[in-house]
Amino acid sequence: MKILVVDDEPAARYAMTKTLRAEGRQVLEADNGETALDLIRTQAPDLVFLDLNMPTHDGMFVLQSLQQDTATMMPEIIVVTANNEVSLAVQCVHLGATDFVTKPYDVQHIRSMAARSQQRVVLQQKVHELENGSESVQFGQLLGTSRPMRTLFTQIEKAAKTSLPVLIRGESGTGKELVARELHARSDRASKPFIAVNTAAIAASLAESELFGHVKGAFTGADHNRDGVFRQADGGTLFLDEIGDMPAAVQTRLLRVLQEGIVQPVGTEQGVKVDVRVISATHQNLEAAIEDKVFRQDLYFRLKGIELFIPPLRSRQEDILLLANRFLPADVTISDEAITALLQHVWPGNVRELQQLVHASAALCEENRVTRCDLGLSLDRGAEDEVPFERYLDLPLTEARTRLVEDFERLAILRALDAESHNVSAAARRLGIHRQSLQQKMKSLEIQ
Repeated sequence: MKILVVDDEPAARYAMTKTLRAEGRQVLEADNGETALDLIRTQAPDLVFLDLNMPTHDGMFVLQSLQQDTATMMPEIIVVTANNEVSLAVQCVHLGATDFVTKPYDVQHIRSMAARSQQRVVLQQKVHELENGSESVQFGQLLGTSRPMRTLFTQIEKAAKTSLPVLIRGESGTGKELVARELHARSDRASKPFIAVNTAAIAASLAESELFGHVKGAFTGADHNRDGVFRQADGGTLFLDEIGDMPAAVQTRLLRVLQEGIVQPVGTEQGVKVDVRVISATHQNLEAAIEDKVFRQDLYFRLKGIELFIPPLRSRQEDILLLANRFLPADVTISDEAITALLQHVWPGNVRELQQLVHASAALCEENRVTRCDLGLSLDRGAEDEVPFERYLDLPLTEARTRLVEDFERLAILRALDAESHNVSAAARRLGIHRQSLQQKMKSLEIQ
């Protein structure tokens, strides 16, 4: 990683350079804006700490020159100055600066900025090597090189060769239907129909007709016979998305179909035999739904032949740039500060959120280059990714300490489980504790 320090004061350059030196870094120096521009064009630094107030060609001159020079790739630029006016910071950002720090600066803050930038550089290099090397990152319609995704790819390959039902678990936007389609495409049913239905989008009064079909005259408006999705998928695969939202009465009918392989259209006593592999998916906690008596336990065990977990995007950061590059049009590039914002975002909407954001910013960006402003993402992680201390301040100290530790342990365990595709043994190794200890903590913290 190359870092350029630009400051006309030798003592200030020395202090900044000493702060930034670390293994794997090359620190360059410039004492004026003209020299800085020459080094940016010839050495292509990854990160620049740029002093604004210099007697010869100041920081504003550098930013304006880089913005006009379309042939030079804009590096990540941190503006350093003794002037803390907000209007000046905004002006620097409009000219392409990534961040803004004032003198005297905090040494640890500068080091954390450099570490964050170095992480981005390493990830970019890895993405470039993967996309141009021999290692495949494509698994059908799925994309990923992170450990959780490679584990998922292996599980899909094995599960596809069986006839067992599959339950896919994962947050909204992680790509559950893509996984279901991949299971079908790699199975011996690939030449037969794949039918997908979102059970949450079906009105409760029409759910049985949609799933099992109906005969003419079965109810008002039934002016012709209708094959339900089970009969449409005969011989192939039926994907039931958001299975946790299925009405209780339909759950009972579905359980019978799964047990007997026979559907009974609404309005008739005659059953029709079907051969369907059912793949279901949900983002809900089905175990909690069973305890609340809103989901049948026997149906749960019938659907859960094989269980697959799709990791959330926040737990596979090395896949973010791969996906963003795939979603970008071929003639559009993305700036370094935009990449940094992508890597630091929490992604509550997962891959779906990333895809929509990249498509929208690519359509609205200028000169076919997506900037952080186009994305509309701040450089700070979302509030939901941190534990706010305010919630504990009104509690007695002992209780506050206990609650704080519990919340921290819950967050750490959930992240480890996400990163290890919900493999408890692997999550325990990641956390540095025994499997039994992790299981006990999960039970006490009510983590399913």
